Amino acid sequence: MRFSRIATLAENDPHAIDLGVSGPAKIIINNTGSNDILLGQDRSDVLAATASQYLTLSAGVMLVFDAGPGVGFVGQQSMLWVNATGGDSTLEWAIFDFPGMVQYKSGD
Repeated sequence: MRFSRIATLAENDPHAIDLGVSGPAKIIINNTGSNDILLGQDRSDVLAATASQYLTLSAGVMLVFDAGPGVGFVGQQSMLWVNATGGDSTLEWAIFDFPGMVQYKSGD
């Protein structure tokens, strides 16, 4: 289990956060600030001058992902780039992973 927080995510100052997991997990990303945060795969995706491929995490919104090796975007990319837009913000995330747990598919 990992918890982390960027208390002051300055506007237009991108940061990479490590969301890598080695087994099945839940990932929670929470924008507890008062401004939007851009989420992207690369620094240039969230930088104000070049932003083009991003997801906007609105102020006060929490995202919850199922994750694991080979499960969608979060499973393929261990770094997620974040950048506050419209002013400084606050970002919190938690990873609840179960590295020793075996994943079963339906019908196994």
